[in-house]
Amino acid sequence: MEQKYVIEGYSFSSRAEYDRALKERETIAYLRANTKTEDVKAAYKIYKTSVDKKSFQTVFGLQYMGELRKRLLTAESVTEDMLDPIPLEARSFSGASQNASSAGELDRARQQEKKYKEAYENAKAGSRIKNFLILVLVLLVAAMLVVTYKSQYSVFTYFTDYKENMREELVDEYEQWEEELQQKEEELQQKEDELQREQEEQNAE
Repeated sequence: MEQKYVIEGYSFSSRAEYDRALKERETIAYLRANTKTEDVKAAYKIYKTSVDKKSFQTVFGLQYMGELRKRLLTAESVTEDMLDPIPLEARSFSGASQNASSAGELDRARQQEKKYKEAYENAKAGSRIKNFLILVLVLLVAAMLVVTYKSQYSVFTYFTDYKENMREELVDEYEQWEEELQQKEEELQQKEDELQREQEEQNAE
């Protein structure tokens, strides 16, 4: 039975996309809880950093960026030309804008991808390896967040700009997690390609 990755009514095509959406939602919840609505400077810094680094790419992140942009444009000190456009990737909206032909090609591509993934998991136990690596990454990020929390929340930093520092550190940690996850996805794809070539050679024989 095919596993479904669903969050708040949105379905994601892979575990990697699902984990990324969870992380973006967690980051957004933290930023909303620690950023005042009227703090234009902090909101502008978060917006600019997120656009420059392409930090948000799932539906949750793009919705948050849209809200942030509208909030900034209501401030007298911010104009349209001061805000860079929000970057979009094809995977962020692929399901919403495809015509009938491209939708059919997408379904065939997904079926092919599913076949290769199943073959790889049966032959190499890839599912357990992938889940283990993701769990390690999640634990690593959680540990870094705990260390940051304990080191910043103290009576010695109460009257400093520790909240601003925490926001910056959170963005940096999220980017590091993103790079590590992308690397693992590439490694998994390489192994799947190798398995495909082996199967094609066996079929040719």
